[in-house]
Order: sequence, then C-alpha cells, then structure tokens
Amino acid sequence: MKKDLGYLKHIGANIRAVRKSRNLTIEKLAECVEISPSFLGTVERSESMLGLESLIRICYVLEVSSDSLILDRPMPEITASPKLQTLFILLSNASNEEIEFLIEYVNLCHDKQIFKKNQEKQ
Repeated sequence: MKKDLGYLKHIGANIRAVRKSRNLTIEKLAECVEISPSFLGTVERSESMLGLESLIRICYVLEVSSDSLILDRPMPEITASPKLQTLFILLSNASNEEIEFLIEYVNLCHDKQIFKKNQEKQ
C-alpha cells in the first residue's frame, strides 16, 4: 500500500525550486547531502519522505531555513543574478524589524551616494 504524500508535495517542489535557483544538479545536491540522486528525485516528486537529518542537511547546503521548505507556500520565481537570489532568500527569512533596519540602511547609503561612489571607482 503506497502512502499518500500529497500533503508534502510542496516540500519536494520547494527543494527543487531552490536547488534549480542555485544552479545545482540533483546529483550535486544529493552528493552534498549524502543521499542518492534517485532518492532525492523521489523526494522532489513527493514519492518519498525525507528524514529530519537529511532535511537539515538540505537546508544547510541550500542556505535556506527549514520553514521555507516545509510551509505550504510557493517559492517565488527568481530570475535575478545569483547575488540577488541569495539576498532574496536571506530577506525571506528575516524578521520585519530586520527588514526595516536594512531598508533604512540602504536608503541612507543612497542618500549619501555611497553606492554611486563605489560604482565610479570600478
């Protein structure tokens, strides 16, 4: 009797979305996490469940929080540069207070034209 893992479908889809946004092959991620590529494929297709240890390793390798993979919400499509992708992932896990601080900091840098000065030097 096959288990119904439909309620976990978003976990596999989220792992796949983040893996692809990091330009990682299924083979490379599986190697880093120390599981087989075929097993990781079944997880991404929601045919198998990950153990907690493997989930933690995947989060570590992909540099995401576990809730960003577990919670039933679609991962945003990211078509920006790898640096902006990393920034977006970090911000998606930040608190409102942290985001407000960063917005104020970036605005301050723009006001003082710090970014423009750094671009002129390059």
